[in-house]
Amino acid sequence: MKLKIGFLLLFLIQIKSWSQDYRYTNDLFSSSTPITNVVYGSAPALNGPFYSNEASTTPQNLIMDIFKPTGDTFTLRPAIIFAHSGGFFSGNRNVNDMMAFCDLLAKKGYVTATIDYRLGFSIIDNAPMRGTRAVYRGLQDGRAAIRYMRANAALYGVDPNKIYFIGSSAGSFIALHSIYLDTAAEKPTFAGTTTYNITASAPDLGPLDIGNNLLYSGKPDAIVSLWGAVQSTNLITSDNTTPILLVHGEADTVVPFNTGSPFGFSSLPQADGSNPINTKLNALGFTDKETYFVPGQGHELYGTTNGTWSNGTGGNTYWPIVFNKIVQFLWKQHKPLADYSWNSSNLSVTYTDTSLGGLAWWWDFGDGNFSNLQNPTHVYAADGSYQVKLYVENNIKSWDQITKTVTVSNLSNAQHSKEYFSISPNPTSNSVFVHWENYDNNIKYQLCDVSGKVIASSNLTNNTNEISLVDFSGGMYFLKITTDNINQTIKIIKK
Repeated sequence: MKLKIGFLLLFLIQIKSWSQDYRYTNDLFSSSTPITNVVYGSAPALNGPFYSNEASTTPQNLIMDIFKPTGDTFTLRPAIIFAHSGGFFSGNRNVNDMMAFCDLLAKKGYVTATIDYRLGFSIIDNAPMRGTRAVYRGLQDGRAAIRYMRANAALYGVDPNKIYFIGSSAGSFIALHSIYLDTAAEKPTFAGTTTYNITASAPDLGPLDIGNNLLYSGKPDAIVSLWGAVQSTNLITSDNTTPILLVHGEADTVVPFNTGSPFGFSSLPQADGSNPINTKLNALGFTDKETYFVPGQGHELYGTTNGTWSNGTGGNTYWPIVFNKIVQFLWKQHKPLADYSWNSSNLSVTYTDTSLGGLAWWWDFGDGNFSNLQNPTHVYAADGSYQVKLYVENNIKSWDQITKTVTVSNLSNAQHSKEYFSISPNPTSNSVFVHWENYDNNIKYQLCDVSGKVIASSNLTNNTNEISLVDFSGGMYFLKITTDNINQTIKIIKK
């Protein structure tokens, strides 16, 4: 009995080693476990309720809630940080869309976090100065959150080199400026010491990175901008190569899709929305980007108002579309690239892994047999075309897979031991002629490509033994000839 149990455990372990998790794209975990009220930094915040005095501040702890996949034992996962909407004067980390994103993506294997950042934006006077400083404070806080996650990567089971940032509306201003306003030389004048209302003075807000964990980079490794804008596309230079997904409704009247003032208030400085950002990236030849622009749709097009479900229960029909685009975009940032080649000898095929970044392999040979070797050799039981899949994983268990058709033919079995038919010329440029002796009745042929697909077929007689390949591209083909009691396959090379 113990021996049987041992074999069973060995079998189960083997099955597990062959499993395909599809982490980061599929739901692997039934729930997420929150770690709440994590202090990721501290910074001077404007005093409310009107935020009118730029010099009146109080130190504020900056808080994030972190979500981990419940029951996950893996400890090298990408992290995603979310920043809420609210125009820099309202909103918090616990609004509906941020909480939903964190929970749903944690179930796929990510570590996620939603942050509070400093609010404070008065539009009563000096709106350009106040708006600039509000965005800059948010930028500092977003960078602080990224630095905190990198510094505490081991604590939360995070890969410190894969920290992504997603922002909605005001949060998207933070995300965009975190990758485009990324040098001290680009710091806005209004973020320094400035005088307003003749006698009032606004203090210097300091460098991009303030507070703790200053040895770590505050720039994210990829961002998703949900209906956001940037101060000016002049900030975007050829070295700004951070991958980006831009999502925007083309009829947005809150944050311009093109160029305009937020909220349509002419007193606010103009900003460049997703369309001119995309245009500038195209002009720079930048290809590591994706867009989802929706004609006729406005702000927060997936069904929220300042992050709260507009219908009270969940997003609209655009919510799953946007969510799935985010899932696919982020997966592409860290997945390996699966590929392989093969060589066959009769029914034996040697497979060679040519993947980029793969560290674990799962082969499905298409006949009910499997392997987790990197470069396996497999012997098939019969001629045929098989759908062979290779699934690979890298060091963070991100994955990719590829399926190819592999055709094998046993030219050494009994019925093929004698070649009753021959062809010439081979290789050929235009056509081949089939030659045989003593078999002049009921001879049929099928011409197949390397996938096994029949691309031509007919009968053969002594007077019609030419097969044209003029209409086919160069490469390898298989000619299958059958009579009442003979099957023979001949490989053809077209030059």
